[in-house]
Amino acid sequence: MPHTRSRRRLRTTVLGLATAAGVLLSACSLDQEEEVRSNVQSWVKLGETFYFFSRVNCTAALFDVKANRISSLIRKAGSIEAGMRAIVEGETVAFQIDALSPTQVTEQIMTLDLPLGLGVLSSGTGGKDCMAEEMEVAYFNALLDPTSVLIYAPQDRSMAVFDRRNRRLFFSRGRPS
Repeated sequence: MPHTRSRRRLRTTVLGLATAAGVLLSACSLDQEEEVRSNVQSWVKLGETFYFFSRVNCTAALFDVKANRISSLIRKAGSIEAGMRAIVEGETVAFQIDALSPTQVTEQIMTLDLPLGLGVLSSGTGGKDCMAEEMEVAYFNALLDPTSVLIYAPQDRSMAVFDRRNRRLFFSRGRPS
């Protein structure tokens, strides 16, 4: 009898620990999909979620986009300087600058204000560790595409790349330092 009780007790303990570990692991994510979708939905009209992964140090997501326009709820910048002003004012900004890819936008911000540019850059690269390999390649291509739009939210240090050519939105965020 004592042997059966100890096995039962051990099994109960193991199951309890496994449940607690699952709860703790889900609590250790940087972001939850519903929260990210809710924020991003105010930037563009989203379709389904193609990919979402978050852990303690990063978040990466890929969403289908239903319309090619960016919401009037966020500030649109037609120049690097106007976008930088929006960031300093704490506003989410979409850099809609003809013929400049999101990578070129980030490079120009870094040229004008290195700390500000590094903040944008780290948001864009911060989610890389949470991306599947195929997503990394697609994200890299979108970053280099001059028809893509960089969207930066300084409040939570997140970055999105609106890939207009393929009607999808990449979301990236690293753990704020």
